[in-house]
Amino acid sequence: MDASSSQPLTFYDFLDRMRNPASLDLVRSIKSFIVSFSFYAPSPENDGKRLQDFLLTMEDSIRDHPLWVGATEEEIDSAIEGLEKYVMTKLFSRTFAASPEDAKADQEISEKISLLQNFLRPEHLDIPAVLQNEASWLLAEKELQKVNAFKAPREKLLCILNCCRVINNLLLNAAMSENHILAGADDFLPVLIYVTIKASSHWRILLSCIQTSNSSSCIGGRRSLCQKWLIISQIWSLPSHLLLT
Repeated sequence: MDASSSQPLTFYDFLDRMRNPASLDLVRSIKSFIVSFSFYAPSPENDGKRLQDFLLTMEDSIRDHPLWVGATEEEIDSAIEGLEKYVMTKLFSRTFAASPEDAKADQEISEKISLLQNFLRPEHLDIPAVLQNEASWLLAEKELQKVNAFKAPREKLLCILNCCRVINNLLLNAAMSENHILAGADDFLPVLIYVTIKASSHWRILLSCIQTSNSSSCIGGRRSLCQKWLIISQIWSLPSHLLLT
């Protein structure tokens, strides 16, 4: 799934319904929630819980709303995803690396990544020659570099998911063409770490988006994709902890 091709359809469909006069009550609730964020000091954990509670409440409201009478689960999911994107776009500067602690941690990680980029080679991570494919690595890096082009957590996480898909395809192709015996995470993780360092992405912001994203609640039809995101978030946090030590 590509963040730039599938998500806009969901988002603009949501905006379309919000322009309907019948949605005035929903619009008021959304605006009130956005304004309420200015009453609290930035806190990724508290902000995440506040957002989750709001989205769950809004899901119930949308299900019972005349504009969604007879809507399928997929349509309800699409509405919540559109709502999440709208809200997080409005609150982006307030929720992503808004606190001095986040900004400091992000800067520290960026500096360490820069140092690693100067000397890191595939052999330092024991990446076998069969997996040293510059074309695939560059494609994976480009997927990660798209992260900063998006503001919605779901779209940022899709960039990570797409990067992991590129790496997974590399492993599968190597297994088929070179009779290479795959070792699961033992093959996948070193390539992910190498690609991430070369792409120079901001891990602290990505970890914040995992905390605030509605995708982490695993509700409705998003369960299967959400499970993939949770696995990715666990893998993603490992390199940053290694770099911070």
